[in-house]
Amino acid sequence: MKYLPFYILLIFVFCMTACKDGFYFNKKAKDPILASVGERNLFKSQVDGLIHDGTSPTDSAAIVDGFVQNWIRENLMITEAESNVAADINLNKLIDDYRSSLLVYNYENKLIDKKLDTLLTYAEKKAYYDANKNQYVLSHPVFKCIIAKIPAKVPGLSSVKTALNKSDMTEALFLIKEKAVYHHIDTAMFLTIEDLKSLVPADMINSKDLSNGKVIQKKEKEFEYFVKILKYYDENKIPPFDYIEGKITKTILSERKIQLLKTYRQELYEKGIAEKKFEIYKQD
Repeated sequence: MKYLPFYILLIFVFCMTACKDGFYFNKKAKDPILASVGERNLFKSQVDGLIHDGTSPTDSAAIVDGFVQNWIRENLMITEAESNVAADINLNKLIDDYRSSLLVYNYENKLIDKKLDTLLTYAEKKAYYDANKNQYVLSHPVFKCIIAKIPAKVPGLSSVKTALNKSDMTEALFLIKEKAVYHHIDTAMFLTIEDLKSLVPADMINSKDLSNGKVIQKKEKEFEYFVKILKYYDENKIPPFDYIEGKITKTILSERKIQLLKTYRQELYEKGIAEKKFEIYKQD
């Protein structure tokens, strides 16, 4: 903002000197008015915290100007909404309902933080998986694999492929760590076809040819790429437990939250009966 409105500069200078000199817009008021929309007022105290020590007068005036302009726009909208509210809307009821919802929501969160048992054993999660795994059918293939990018001139490339064709990956991982300029050897991590294609030449991977134990090799420019498929799970199949363990944890905890709040409400109701905290009036 190269040129600030003259009035806002006046407001800023006045705000900086008003309290010091003991002078106010309205001598009877202790808080000067900076702007107004109808009967709504923006007071100086509402912008005092915006300006920090060391801020230049020009920057300070720009900050105040931005705040004032936003306040005016917001309150013009509020005023317009008030004057055009539908006749059948009970604002007081809406406000009360919203307040009640916020109170209950806040209290329920405190109850959950205090009372929810978040400890989940492997056995609990596995039992849930066995009972509900048909709900988690894969929408796309996933797999575990080893990837290596090795300079084509490195000696012993054939030994890498030979090692990858073995069921025991100990030797293959040793050779890959020794020779590769890039490798993915996290054998617990699941990847998608898209993940794999982003790490190797795009035409190297044909999803129809992927299967457990398959080794794929391709040379591109100065590098030799190797991919060993360790575990492959096709789409429309039930995924392994470790692939959806995180989802299962969230689901079980969500169900526990629901049951915790349901139980608490029932206990509160029974306590209300015992302590005669409510009464139901019969209607004739």
